[in-house]
Amino acid sequence: MRRELLRIDEAEPVSVHMGQHSGLVGNTHPSTRYTVTRELPRGAQARMMQAAAFSEHIGHPINTILTVNAAHLQRIGEGGVFGVGNLWDGLQELLQLIRKWVKARGIFWACIWVREWAPRGYEGQAGEHWHIAIHLPKCLHADFAKQVAEWTGEAVGAVAPSARVSAVSVGRAWHLGVRHGRGGPENIAAYFGKSEPATIKRYGRRIENPDKPRNRGRYRFGGSGPIEGKRFHICKTLGTTAQAR
Repeated sequence: MRRELLRIDEAEPVSVHMGQHSGLVGNTHPSTRYTVTRELPRGAQARMMQAAAFSEHIGHPINTILTVNAAHLQRIGEGGVFGVGNLWDGLQELLQLIRKWVKARGIFWACIWVREWAPRGYEGQAGEHWHIAIHLPKCLHADFAKQVAEWTGEAVGAVAPSARVSAVSVGRAWHLGVRHGRGGPENIAAYFGKSEPATIKRYGRRIENPDKPRNRGRYRFGGSGPIEGKRFHICKTLGTTAQAR
């Protein structure tokens, strides 16, 4: 069931006692108990691209992208990981669920993810959203989409799959993209790294960021904004230690 967004002029103070696992509808400013950043650190895009290339090298390429408009689902009062109150805590819970689901089916765990922020979004879905890239065979996409619907509280929509998208939720709060939409693993990772600064300051001048491999076009800007907690991650199976081995 979809819910209408709560308008500011309709909001009223909440005076009832809330449990420790409850979330407030419209609470877009949770406590800042984690560090807040506005963009990816220098070198993040290169690290993700190296990990993505490694995933292909070992035969388990990241080829499926789950995008979740997390702030929107929290605003409209969805439960589960969006009722925790802090989206960083919620993301950690969701990642645990995804990892267990994938590994329970005997699939190698290969994952990189990034958190981004958008000033505007589809039908008011502005704020924080998540891009999670994993290795997932095409034959499991339909089952995985049904499970994502359970985790997010928003059902799979009646949109026919395409070369770019395998599944979309009814309110478009999440969608499951496939490899053909963003290119191969390295292109996926390059896109994930777009919120790394395009320029840096050196000797009082702004110059291009030499640590950002893809610094043109669609990879130059986007996704920057206030994010509380960890902003991106590469799983251990694709990390530098695994690559060195």
